[in-house]
Amino acid sequence: MRAAGNADSQSGSQLAFKTRNRQFAAGKERYWYKGDPVITAYFNALSAMFPDGERFFCDTVRMQKHRIGDPKLQAEIREFLGQEAVHSREHQSYNDRIAELGYPMRKIEARSARMLALAKKILPPRAQLGQTVALEHFTAILADQLLTDREIFRAEATPEEYELWMWHAVEETEHKAVAFDVLKAVSSKPAFYLNRVRALLMTTLFFNANLFMHIRDLLKADGLHWSPRAWGRLFRYLWIYPGSLRKAIPAYLDWFRPSFHPWQHDNRELVAAWKAEHGEEPSQAVSSAA
Repeated sequence: MRAAGNADSQSGSQLAFKTRNRQFAAGKERYWYKGDPVITAYFNALSAMFPDGERFFCDTVRMQKHRIGDPKLQAEIREFLGQEAVHSREHQSYNDRIAELGYPMRKIEARSARMLALAKKILPPRAQLGQTVALEHFTAILADQLLTDREIFRAEATPEEYELWMWHAVEETEHKAVAFDVLKAVSSKPAFYLNRVRALLMTTLFFNANLFMHIRDLLKADGLHWSPRAWGRLFRYLWIYPGSLRKAIPAYLDWFRPSFHPWQHDNRELVAAWKAEHGEEPSQAVSSAA
């Protein structure tokens, strides 16, 4: 399927979106996913990456923003920056609550921050944007699985965490092509392909290594980091049921096709279902606080 947009546009996005200035109530449950410390730790580890990660995404896109001449893509960049800024703020609040429960979130956040600082130090601007594009692919395919299995998540998570994670997944889906389109617009065709392939291979290695260490540190706080049963439950959740990583393999591999565009995975119906649940019209622009 060809990306939407007219032939002259630098944007391939298929979904209009706006920044939602959402603020989320803090949940009170320590193990908010099915009373399970292991699956809760997985999501908490992901959240630990977001505040600094989202700021990194914004910085790398801003560095190239002046080179974009397409008004549609410029407008999408503006909303992308707005959405990511709110994500960073809300996940920082979430992380602060987890830290108050006695988990080493500051240590974990610092580890992620060091990795991003290293990327800024050793990579040129377009390679940094390549890392953003690759990480956005990760978040987009994980968001797609979360939205696809929305009813499973709703049944197992507390209402506060359900709202936070589904909102984040929707917005990652809405803007999943923005950084990709910016990198494509400022790169030659061969350089664009080589950059994004290199970036995804690096991201696969370093993202998952960091995530593993984050989960280990969180499980250690509950005395579970040496428990085979605990790691087995995580493996089952990710690879068997609901199996988000297993289901995401085809979308992950599609990245390596030279003609790939994020909106070839057209999941607008998942966003529409969430909007209907929250009283939004399918193309309604929302910017007021919830």
